[in-house]
Amino acid sequence: MTFLEIEAFLKISECGSFSAAAEQLFVTQPALGRRVRALEEELGYSLFVRGKGMRHVELTRQGQAFVGLAHKWQSLWNEMQEETILGSTQNFYVASVGSLLTFLLPNVFQTFMKENPQCCLHVTTLHSVDAYSYVMNKSVDIAFITDPQYSSQVETHILFQEELCLVVGKDLKLPPKLKIGELNPRHEIRTQWDQNFDAWHNYYFGSTAVPRVYLDEMGFMQYFTQNGDNWAFLPVSIARSILKTTPVSIHELDVKPPKRTLYYLNRIQDASPYQELLLELCRKRLEQEDGVTVIIGEP
Repeated sequence: MTFLEIEAFLKISECGSFSAAAEQLFVTQPALGRRVRALEEELGYSLFVRGKGMRHVELTRQGQAFVGLAHKWQSLWNEMQEETILGSTQNFYVASVGSLLTFLLPNVFQTFMKENPQCCLHVTTLHSVDAYSYVMNKSVDIAFITDPQYSSQVETHILFQEELCLVVGKDLKLPPKLKIGELNPRHEIRTQWDQNFDAWHNYYFGSTAVPRVYLDEMGFMQYFTQNGDNWAFLPVSIARSILKTTPVSIHELDVKPPKRTLYYLNRIQDASPYQELLLELCRKRLEQEDGVTVIIGEP
């Protein structure tokens, strides 16, 4: 039973629908549904009456009884969070999309821990759609994301912009310069970099194009590229890292892919004292990368 599951249950109860609750919590309806199902599985009973075509949901008898307990659980959790924050300023909670945690942030974290030995660093992987609620409810102090949203309680700032490039497996034997129409989508390792890239990709390849592999976790990228018969659009920093250990090369394309933009989130109030220290280390690390434009702090 987690804070996000209890929060999801109470918000749906308040709004009367999954769609309205998802909008207010800045999450997708499938993500909200997963939280409720996880809570119901732990409790052993259904909390909502679900019916085909129902626009509004109703609480089951057990769900009605659980409302009071959920409010008590949430209040107790908030009290424990306040005690933790007041009792210790040594904890620093960071969340990020997988691509940054895999290829960029490890070096930053290593330096951060050396320079701040008194700090206990907590790191977790999150999708952009979930990051706002984590920052808002103080589960994390700062989050790095790709797809921004609006929030009255969470600030969104640009961290950096980075060029994307075409990386091709050497077994495909493609020329150094390519036209985008020469790329076979069935050999693509597809990754969702951000919404701008998705729109660009759909324009040139169509929304129905089927890739060879669709990756949601960047940590597996190096294993799939080792075959040498795939191609992918990668940020330049990731491409350079993969080039060191896999049979791939960077190719010039007649159509330039859009840059991806990375953001960071923090609460408008009670920012962690470690936040600026981490951002400064990020700036120093990013300035070493060609094709990366550092814009830390711009809203």
